[in-house]
Amino acid sequence: MECWTDPFSIAPQKAVETIWKNLRDQYEMWQPKACSNVEVDPIVNKRVLFHCNGHGVPKPTVNGESWLFNKSYTQYIPLPISDVDSWPKAPSICVFDCSAAGMVVISFIELLDCGTSNYPGSSRDCILLAACEAHETLPQSAEFPADVFTSCLTTPIKMTLRWDARDMAAEICLSQLPLLVEDPNAEFQPSSFFTDQLIAFEVCLDHGSEHKKPPEQLPIVVQVLLSQCHRFRALVLLGRFLDMGPWAVDLLVL
Repeated sequence: MECWTDPFSIAPQKAVETIWKNLRDQYEMWQPKACSNVEVDPIVNKRVLFHCNGHGVPKPTVNGESWLFNKSYTQYIPLPISDVDSWPKAPSICVFDCSAAGMVVISFIELLDCGTSNYPGSSRDCILLAACEAHETLPQSAEFPADVFTSCLTTPIKMTLRWDARDMAAEICLSQLPLLVEDPNAEFQPSSFFTDQLIAFEVCLDHGSEHKKPPEQLPIVVQVLLSQCHRFRALVLLGRFLDMGPWAVDLLVL
């Protein structure tokens, strides 16, 4: 599926249009005031969203070129990162949902460092979101949509209903309902999900380094800061994580 649509269930041209509309709707759900239209050479002065869905095409090249289909879908056309850099002319967010997406990010940073960028503002005005690192390939599974990265960004609850840990946490909470209904004096036992995630994060800190994969619990630990009962422990663990070096600081800032 792409944007929760099975492209083989409808005509090819209709599928492309449906997927695009669904993607637009997903983004507009988060930003109702967003304005999206198909425009040729548009003039804009607000933050622009550039979304590249690179499924079914080759990986980006070492020069940072993404691949697109031509209008008749008969051949691939390279899209240089310099073109992407020159289009928005405004603060932008670029989403690359494709294999080797990190290659595009590397090329974009090199473009800025070399001073050849057409970007009018600071590099901080451009937010790059990549589905994976330069050497990685997007996972494929019949249980999940092809655009897992996009789905996590735009429809996180829908995706959450599919990650096993959340299912188990929900089942533990719901399993208490019969007892609570039968016994008014029974106390609800809070889910241990966040506690378990903090423990797992602490284990990663004990054995982690910049040469290993970032702890997958990091986003959850940041979310835990909103919980008063877990905040102190989360802050202590995040402090330990930041002490591991600049690479850890970069991960937390991103």
